[in-house]
Amino acid sequence: MNRDIVLLRAVEVAALATHKYIGRKDKKLIDQAAVEALEVILKNEKDFKLKVVNGEGELDEAPMLYSGQILGDIENPEAKIYDLSVDPVEGTYPAAYNFAGSVAAIAVSRLNTQLQLPEMYMEKLFVSDEFREWIDLKKGIINVIKDMQKFCQRKDLKCIILDKPRHKEIIEELSAIGVIVRMIQDGDVLAAIDVVNGAADFVYGIGGAPEGSLMASLAIASGCKMQSRLVPYQEIWPNEKETKLRMQTENAWIEKHNIDFDTILEDLDLIADERARFFAAGITAGGSLRPIDYKNGKFYVNAFMASHGIARNIKSVYDIKKVNALKPGIKSIFDKYKR
Repeated sequence: MNRDIVLLRAVEVAALATHKYIGRKDKKLIDQAAVEALEVILKNEKDFKLKVVNGEGELDEAPMLYSGQILGDIENPEAKIYDLSVDPVEGTYPAAYNFAGSVAAIAVSRLNTQLQLPEMYMEKLFVSDEFREWIDLKKGIINVIKDMQKFCQRKDLKCIILDKPRHKEIIEELSAIGVIVRMIQDGDVLAAIDVVNGAADFVYGIGGAPEGSLMASLAIASGCKMQSRLVPYQEIWPNEKETKLRMQTENAWIEKHNIDFDTILEDLDLIADERARFFAAGITAGGSLRPIDYKNGKFYVNAFMASHGIARNIKSVYDIKKVNALKPGIKSIFDKYKR
């Protein structure tokens, strides 16, 4: 079986498993279904192995898809092993409440090429291939966008940004220089797919660091460009009770990896592999990626994959009866999470 088809099917089946719980206002059920589906698909595949680098957490807090877990053909010493970053549901809140913003996503690269990212905040700028030579976060986001506007000789660039209080001033500044701003509640990985698909020129915002690995993979795989910078917890939440403890944990990670809060991280710093691959499937999706649908015993899934500068938007139909007869591994997921 072609490895890319297996990985594509994994995110599609993860999306299928969540369908039962979309809109039920339970983020844990949504995530649990997708996690189990991904592990079922990936753990028994032959001829290759995957090492989880960025997953659901450490072993003591995540029994499945935890950092360091090996999936796939683990009994075969000749099976090639790859790094894996995975977010079974990027956007559990929109999936649980049934609004746009959720996908299942994975990134795969050569062994020991992915940086294990902490549960921290990260400033991220993801731009289309048109502007890949024109970004430098050291200048500050507004100066970067002005450079991009000057290069393409138009002000009305399209931006996607998380609608958060921390972005209020940036949103106002972007609008003031002529940028068309589209605000979203969740899902900067999904927003980056929109950039690749030509629905926006760039994504900017401060969000989760682990998702940065997925976005870096997408940038590398599609020919786009991403830069990022870790942001201290106290910059976002200066007065919270847990801020002091969070800062101790963050500073320990920063010291270990010789990275500070001023370091600009390129996409290839997060995933050092020009052949990285990215896969996603829409759950509630949004933008250029449509949500999953179900009708008369069939699931309709819209997925996306990118590698080697090639981006593919894929529509798949899963006929439950036929799949159950031919794929016992998937049947176990269908039986547990059937409509």
